[in-house]
Amino acid sequence: MDVRYRITKLDGKIVFCSLDKNDLTILAEVKSQSAKFQNGQVRAGLLANNQYKVVAFANGKKYLQSSKIFKIELSCILNATHIVDNIIEASEKEKNKSTRRLIHNLTSLNAHSIQEFYSLVPQENVSRKMGKQVEYVKSIVEEEPEEAAIALLKMAKNNAAMKVEFSVFKKLFDLNPDLRATNHNVHKVLMNVFYMFFPDFTDKGVKVTVGDSDCMAYFDYESIHVALYHMIENSAKYIKPKTSLKVDIIKDVDKVKVVLDMISTQIRREEVQLIFEEGVSGALACQTGKSGDGIGLSRARQILELNDGSLSVKPYFETAEVTIGLTFQRNVFTMTLPRRK
Repeated sequence: MDVRYRITKLDGKIVFCSLDKNDLTILAEVKSQSAKFQNGQVRAGLLANNQYKVVAFANGKKYLQSSKIFKIELSCILNATHIVDNIIEASEKEKNKSTRRLIHNLTSLNAHSIQEFYSLVPQENVSRKMGKQVEYVKSIVEEEPEEAAIALLKMAKNNAAMKVEFSVFKKLFDLNPDLRATNHNVHKVLMNVFYMFFPDFTDKGVKVTVGDSDCMAYFDYESIHVALYHMIENSAKYIKPKTSLKVDIIKDVDKVKVVLDMISTQIRREEVQLIFEEGVSGALACQTGKSGDGIGLSRARQILELNDGSLSVKPYFETAEVTIGLTFQRNVFTMTLPRRK
């Protein structure tokens, strides 16, 4: 780096610092706009305005030979400081937003799992059965096997959702995500995710048909599991009740397509690309209160692209129909995954 510098606000808060250890040892000695230190081996200077202070160091030949060039550089850094500060502040807010979202989602999912357990096994009764909890819970499972099975499946879904949250945080917010691509049977991976949502589709009277296939694709299992989770969750949330979800796995020359064909909430022409942007939900989803935070499709596309895949949607606008005040239409989502060459 030609010029190393530290930007601080007037209250002493550091905005940015790229100084090395040697610079820090003489930092307190820098009191003018330009002076040489360490036997003329480094030039340093200080400049401030009514908001920020910049201290810069340089070892480059042109800076050592010309105080004027150094002062111009120092002045340029100070003049751009408010822009740098705004960028850093925006970046910090985005990072904190992602962390807050992770904590909120994990807290909610954990609460749902606890609620599922205590809806089956009353909490006050468990606390009274000191030393006999196993027998007590066993008796409830024997008396209510169907309710126990449903509760366990919902808890498994919540645990899988927590795993998804951790995976997303690790994969999408890492500058160099650890992707370990290998060959996988697409149908098997898809069904590993689907089983968690079958109760949701059953509750809506939706028939799910997944075409059999032995297609292999080349991808990172953990991240694609997350993408599939979001896609199926999205389908379960927006599909029209008492309809069908048809899923086909199609082998192409150099890729495998996973096609989800359904009658679901209307996607307007102007929303076709917008729904893949983070924080954006379709207009009808917002009106019906099902919009969530608009990150599912965005995450799915990001993850697929990290795996050299893609995600697209083809809405059939001419099929739009109103049912009980809501507009539905045929929407076909297509995920592509690479085949190993």
